[in-house]
Amino acid sequence: MNDIVTVDTRGLACPQPVLEIKKALEESGGNRFRVLVDNDTSRENVSRFARNQGCRVDVLKRGEQFEIAIERQDAIPEFPEEFLPCPVPEHRPGEEKKVIYIGSNAMGKGDDELGTKLMRGFLRTWLDTLPKPWRMIFINSGVKLTTVDEEAADAIVLLEEQGVEILSCGTCLQHFGLEDKLRAGKVTNMYEIIESLNTASKVITPD
Repeated sequence: MNDIVTVDTRGLACPQPVLEIKKALEESGGNRFRVLVDNDTSRENVSRFARNQGCRVDVLKRGEQFEIAIERQDAIPEFPEEFLPCPVPEHRPGEEKKVIYIGSNAMGKGDDELGTKLMRGFLRTWLDTLPKPWRMIFINSGVKLTTVDEEAADAIVLLEEQGVEILSCGTCLQHFGLEDKLRAGKVTNMYEIIESLNTASKVITPD
């Protein structure tokens, strides 16, 4: 397959451009890709990700935007390049302190398989949503999202990199035997949970 696959990530906030080219590499049978980005951080991170996958990378600047040509190769680099950190917006005094309170690993009532898919989509969508929440609190089976649900945990890690505080209930982690599997954020307790809810200007729950 010799067609060039175009991935247009212009207007997407970091780290979404990297996620888009990762998806294209995984799902496309093509060997050649053209990625469009509109900022330096995305240009660097998409290029580094592609090189880390053993791809050849060429970058063309087009005005204020960039076109990244990516071609699959066989060799995998021995020393992967680190990504640049995504810009994290500062929290300013008087800004809304929004808390996302997640009490289950599934969204809504009814079909659990559907609820799990919806919850993953809910978390991924926050990657492209502004303003970001101040904190995300995970309790009960919600702690499975920060531990053993790989797809959800990947999104949560990226949200943490964007400045969102991630808190998982310690009692809940112990109940499910997940104390040593936390992938993002820190362990919290009921006192800190109540303090967060009292301090929040708005609490959102996807249940």
